[in-house]
Amino acid sequence: MITAPDRLNSIGGLRLLLASLVIYSHAHFLGGFGQEWLTRWSGGTTGVGSISVQCFFVLSGWLVTLSWHRHPLAGRFLWNRFLRLAPALWVCLAVTAFVLTPLLWLTTHNVPEDFFTLTPSSFGYVWHNLINPRAQIAIGPFPDGRPWAGDWNGSLWTIYYEGSCYLIFTILGVIGLFTRFRVLGTIGIAALLFLNCAWALNGHTWLPSWIGRLYDTPGKLLTLHFFAGAALASWREQTKSILSHVWVPLVALVVLIPSWHFGFHIWLSPFALPLVLLWIAYSGPLQNFETQVKGDYSYGLYVYGYPVQQTLAHFGFEQFGFTAYLIVGYVIALALGVASWHLVEKHALSLKSLTWPRRLRPS
Repeated sequence: MITAPDRLNSIGGLRLLLASLVIYSHAHFLGGFGQEWLTRWSGGTTGVGSISVQCFFVLSGWLVTLSWHRHPLAGRFLWNRFLRLAPALWVCLAVTAFVLTPLLWLTTHNVPEDFFTLTPSSFGYVWHNLINPRAQIAIGPFPDGRPWAGDWNGSLWTIYYEGSCYLIFTILGVIGLFTRFRVLGTIGIAALLFLNCAWALNGHTWLPSWIGRLYDTPGKLLTLHFFAGAALASWREQTKSILSHVWVPLVALVVLIPSWHFGFHIWLSPFALPLVLLWIAYSGPLQNFETQVKGDYSYGLYVYGYPVQQTLAHFGFEQFGFTAYLIVGYVIALALGVASWHLVEKHALSLKSLTWPRRLRPS
């Protein structure tokens, strides 16, 4: 099954909005302003940032499945995913280690006179985080912003799970579970979602222990949302047809909102959230957003938001209040996101056009 690229959607605008909401959520605890409204309303079971990241994974599962339908080549697929994640991430690590950290070091007393003697080191921060972005989270005593010290970039924890989803997807894609055997693949994903229901509804007492360990990982919900989006993309035309009946996403939204408050979103969200999100993506007002703004700034905004807010916290910028702290941090992070796209991501993605040998195509 080969599908043409689908540009007429609001996915680009949605991703920038979702990255912005992650920064809004992080501003509360990085600036020492307490919990944001959804975290309080849900009793701490979810938050604006958590929901936004889950939405990211739905869109990622949807988009990579459509990409696989167009080019079912394992090598090319992994190469394209590498180009999307790694170059911008690595530059962000270097900027954090060799621009932001020296800035904090120069303005701090009682630290080593030689920047390169900091332990753990800036070089270690870049080297150790190339593959696992959370292998080293600090450089010496930095960041040292009082509300949330010792962690340069908490946003990067999701990149490990996104990369893992890509690897699992590639294996399943080569088998054909998103193309020739998509019925079987969809059944398998549905089984995972229903097992999650059983686990969330205290059914884990009768489930095998290895399933319990699987569903107790921090990235469980992200992975389930990713493959829920992938399953829907395997039936793209049917999904769009279902979503053309506006009552379907509206019902999903009506049950989703109270689930955040009463705690049953843990099993409901992978079913309901993708329907709401994809309906907005194909019915929303931000059609072809990336072309209009001449770039996709969401990834850069996402990876730079946290270290920028930590830098502001170092200088005590939170004393000017939440609104000032949020706006200044957002503007700086967005500027870095724009630079990341035009200086790094756009050029890295141009390498997608490399020709792959036909022998790498799955039989």
